[in-house]
Formats: sequence, C-alpha cells, structure tokens
Amino acid sequence: MNLQELTNIWHSADHDIENHMKINKALLNEVSVHKIKSNLREIKWSNIFEIIANILFLMFLVGFVAAHFSALPFAIPAFLLIGFSIFSLVFCSYKLSLYYGIDAKASVLQNQKKIEKLKYYELVEKNLLYVIIPVFSTTFLIVMAKALFDYDLYRLGHWLVTYTLGSFVVALIIVFMLKRYPNKNLQKSIDFLKEINETEKVS
Repeated sequence: MNLQELTNIWHSADHDIENHMKINKALLNEVSVHKIKSNLREIKWSNIFEIIANILFLMFLVGFVAAHFSALPFAIPAFLLIGFSIFSLVFCSYKLSLYYGIDAKASVLQNQKKIEKLKYYELVEKNLLYVIIPVFSTTFLIVMAKALFDYDLYRLGHWLVTYTLGSFVVALIIVFMLKRYPNKNLQKSIDFLKEINETEKVS
C-alpha cells in the first residue's frame, strides 16, 4: 500500500467522522426542539383557542355594532371590545409565530431568543390584565346584557361602577397568582437550551 492510498484512507476516515458529527448534531437538534415544543404545547393550544374565540367574538361584535351604531352608550363599549379582540388576535398570532419559529434547522441561540421572547410576552400579557379584566368585563356585560336580554345595564348606575372597581381588585389577585406561579415548562425550555448551548461551547 503506497503513500497515496494511505492518504486517501485517512481523508475518508476524517470525512466519515465529520459526517457522523453532523448527523449526531442534527439528531440532537431534532430531539431538543421536539422536547421544547412538547413543553410549550399549552402555550400553542391556548393561543390557537384564543384566536378562534376572538374571530367568533369579532363576528358577533360587528353585527352588534351594525344594529346599535346610533346608540353610542352601547356602540362605544362594543368598539372597545373590538379593539381588545383585534389586539388579542395580533398578540396571539405573534406568539404562535414565535412558537412555530422554534426549529431544528435554526441555531440553539436563535431558538433560545424566541423562547426568551415568549417568556417576555407572557409577562406583558399578565401585566395587561390589570387593565383588560376591569375594562373588558364591564364592557362585555353591557354589550351582552343588551344583545341577549335587551337590557340597559346603565340603569344600575352605582352598581356598574362598584363592579368595575371590584374587577380591578380581582385583576390584582389574578396577576399576583400568575406571577407567583409562572409557566414552569417555559422556564424548563429556557434552561434546557442554555445547557445545550454550554455543551456546544465546551465541545
């Protein structure tokens, strides 16, 4: 066996090792992404449900506004609800795009950034509840009472104000509980990717 043949065998062996490393890395990425998406399944389905619910609610609200456009005390709450629904649609769609953007072909760092963004927007959503719960619940009651029972909730006067203030207290409690018990699976995914990133740096 001459030198050229030995050289060719050596290069072939190097090439095989390199291919094995690439395959192993690709398999690790696939398994990692599968595990992460499994952890984040709750976020995925909750956002899909919210999108469907908001689309159906928007259809109802458009019909309600068309029927009560000239009655501003009822049209204004309906427009507020439309604004909430459109915002929720955009917000949920963006979070879903982050979820589906977590891909085995992307780098660990890119996936890490997407999950960090998901965590940040989860916190933003919790803080928005301070406003959404009291305002949404009050306007929702006004619109639904009129739509379903043709009842003017403004007749109750002080009760409506008291209800709104009470809803704000409820919002404080809910947000406190949500922050006290955050999404553990989201944090697990972040920690898992950090471990992989550190392992890749070492290797």
